[in-house]
Amino acid sequence: MTNGIQVLNESGYTQIDSSYSNLQVLLSGTTSNFPQATTLVTNLPSNLGTDFVIFIKPSATSGVGQSNTVTFWGYIDYSANTFVIGRTLSFNFYQGSFDYVICTEALTAPSTGYGLNTYNSDGSLAFSSEYKDMECVEAYTYTLSYPSAVDFNFNENNPGWKTGTDVYDYYLCLNAMGKVSRIQNNGTIYYRASYGNYQYAGGTAGNPQSISVGAQYGFTAPSGSGTAPTVESQDTRTQVIARYNG
Repeated sequence: MTNGIQVLNESGYTQIDSSYSNLQVLLSGTTSNFPQATTLVTNLPSNLGTDFVIFIKPSATSGVGQSNTVTFWGYIDYSANTFVIGRTLSFNFYQGSFDYVICTEALTAPSTGYGLNTYNSDGSLAFSSEYKDMECVEAYTYTLSYPSAVDFNFNENNPGWKTGTDVYDYYLCLNAMGKVSRIQNNGTIYYRASYGNYQYAGGTAGNPQSISVGAQYGFTAPSGSGTAPTVESQDTRTQVIARYNG
């Protein structure tokens, strides 16, 4: 940047940049436990609109099964004013809840009179230290493929992984997930979806803690009767891994 203020964290990721607006945390919460169903639906606040970002993570501090993982997908249903988290066919044993943080662009300066505010050239607020924020530690853009197992793996060897933290300290961006397309495989129709997989410490395979993101066909429950194309979708998604400084 040629002017303004820019602050980087110890991993080299931008935390404050007066060239861009920062996300303001509107609210945080925890969903109910997963029901005996393929999806968990959570209501959004009324009058939220569509200009917001949701970060989610399993509330648990350990996974399920011998692999000690939790795998899930999800999407925002704007018409119903809800967000949906889905279990996968292969890893559908998790019965717990999810933590979530809803963010939007910071538009107005706080009235406390304390902290650091930066402004754009038009006088609008760019950043305020008075607002709780999400600390971006990794951002990865990938194109969905068919089939694809893991597109990106964020683990303890990544420079963005803070010393002393665990996998359950990190969130994924729900906006980067979602149903991708309907496909037909061996006579059964499935939804393809971008997903997240949390690998907790202590699995029988001895795998390190990590978060994997990508796309996989057949991860979600069968979508019913009808026809579906077998060709792949080439949607591009940017997944953001973040920590909540709340």
